[in-house]
Amino acid sequence: MATVFLGVGVYILVSNRDTYDRLGKFLPQGISPALVMLFFVMAVPPLWALLGVIAGVLYRLADESSPNAGLGSSNFTFTLTILCFSALVTLILLFIRKRWGWLGLITTTTFAGIFGWLLPVLAGWR
Repeated sequence: MATVFLGVGVYILVSNRDTYDRLGKFLPQGISPALVMLFFVMAVPPLWALLGVIAGVLYRLADESSPNAGLGSSNFTFTLTILCFSALVTLILLFIRKRWGWLGLITTTTFAGIFGWLLPVLAGWR
């Protein structure tokens, strides 16, 4: 998920030709936009790993409280929650930035697939 998010984020930053100039205006002296983008590239993967750990804990709690299978997953409740969250984020992204709506759709669909189906499948392999 971090790779997809990072790819989409870098594409958005690179596709705006004035991103570097706008960042340069808002940053304090001594911090270059290249340093901010380097921080972005280095911080995104650990943040998504942390989100994955949190999702795993939530899945474990959901699996203990309602272990019903459904929607191609071993836990219907967890998968439905992830799908609803992904749909909500997709709608918010479409309202905020219509220009990059397809990138938001790719990201949230990947999120739903990884956390909604792949996480329960991999958790069932114990």
